[in-house]
Amino acid sequence: METVIARLGWVSRIITYVATTLAALMMVHVTLDVVLSQFVAEPLPGTVDYVSYYYMVGLVFLPLPFVEYTNEHIKVDLIHDLIPAAGRTVLDMLALALSAMFYGLLTWQTWIDAVEKYTVGEKSMGMAAVTVWPGRFFLPIGAGLMVLLLLAKLIQRPFTETGMASLNHDMYE
Repeated sequence: METVIARLGWVSRIITYVATTLAALMMVHVTLDVVLSQFVAEPLPGTVDYVSYYYMVGLVFLPLPFVEYTNEHIKVDLIHDLIPAAGRTVLDMLALALSAMFYGLLTWQTWIDAVEKYTVGEKSMGMAAVTVWPGRFFLPIGAGLMVLLLLAKLIQRPFTETGMASLNHDMYE
């Protein structure tokens, strides 16, 4: 199971690089838009659409599996640290199962929506006709990888003593 989790971590790292690239593109795009609007009085058409349909969605949902892989999600350990090891294992497995169900439903519904938008060739209704359906696939990709990672961790959890502790992974390992 360690190998499966490591491979999922590798894939999550790759899509996190994609999200990082989106952040850089967004900075360049918005900066260029501001410079053009201030000095030439002609902003780039569709900037708001690109930012909201591509950049922001990718920035939020693509890195989620990497954050899970490194166990860096926000957690509150008020009860967790006070109960015995067996109880912590059960609590961890319950959290992993519920999270996998939530992300599974999110993946399923957003995949249906993304395919539907692809089928109709969704475009924005802004100043420029920007094709926005490709950005719809960022959410099911990020959430789908998250489901796979959560299920792998759920299967592994009863056989490990480390629990949900941080694996101390660096993005550049």
